[in-house]
Amino acid sequence: TFGVPGFGDPGELIAQDNVDIVHIATPPSTHHDLAMQAMKAGKNVLCEKPLAMNLAQADEVLAAARMYGKISPVNFVLRYNAVTETVKAIIDSGVLGEVLSARLTNCAADSKLNPDHWFWNKNISGGIFIEHGVHFFDLYRYLLGPGEVISAHTETRPGTNQEDRVMCTVRHDNGTVVSHYHGFDQIAQMDRTNHRMVCEMGDIWIDGWIPLSVTIEGAVDDDGAGRLAECCGGADVEVLEEYRGKSQDVTGRGQSRHVSKRIRLRCCPNADKQTVYSDSVRNLMADQIAFIRDRKHVRRITEANGRDALALAEAAVRLAEVT
Repeated sequence: TFGVPGFGDPGELIAQDNVDIVHIATPPSTHHDLAMQAMKAGKNVLCEKPLAMNLAQADEVLAAARMYGKISPVNFVLRYNAVTETVKAIIDSGVLGEVLSARLTNCAADSKLNPDHWFWNKNISGGIFIEHGVHFFDLYRYLLGPGEVISAHTETRPGTNQEDRVMCTVRHDNGTVVSHYHGFDQIAQMDRTNHRMVCEMGDIWIDGWIPLSVTIEGAVDDDGAGRLAECCGGADVEVLEEYRGKSQDVTGRGQSRHVSKRIRLRCCPNADKQTVYSDSVRNLMADQIAFIRDRKHVRRITEANGRDALALAEAAVRLAEVT
């Protein structure tokens, strides 16, 4: 369709003189070797998640990137999503106060994952925390900063060896506690992902594994309402309740605050899921290419981000094995 030749051997593709960036979209157990092979051949790399099967492999990839002067980031597209940027702007603004807790619920369909699919084979995929969870470990590190896995658990489908549900809790260094749940057990029609973030002055709801909408509700003053609207690209502010007199002076978490109204905002890209995803990938590629051309450019995703997310995934796997 696009006039691009096909290759049966990855090495043959990597050897092509007109290839500048190799996109690795193969099963996870192959990522390390293919990334190393590509960088040794002088190619830059974009790797689908995870960066590697374990931290030892990831460290070798990072060392090779430094040695050969190449890039090898993970395709963490969620950082380049418009809804993600809105949420980060709200958190960074402090309008809703600190984020106290968050819950990710990822209910994925398994209709295309038959019992002998490599996804269920941990020797190939690494398991759900490593193959899939790294996307969301990275997302919350982007929004909230570094963290540590403090508990984890997994469940295996009865009568099989298919580990289809995993869950863990991450405590971020800023004190936010985030619950991660992933289940690959839904019919296609009920495939869904959502996040709820509880802040001191309100809540943030995100819908979609590729985020397609965000809803914000909180009690704020007039200035706060304006700042939230600005973060949401001028979205309309729905006033749910107005406060007057003494009811404007409130106390929460030991702090005195002034509020004038409880409001709700909802913003979403005017595009379908595929378009939003494609735009995110294009933005990621533009960011990486800018760095290849000018090493002073600051990337939103670096090789270290892939390693850091994998470190959390590995920690979750270890904790789940002893609980």
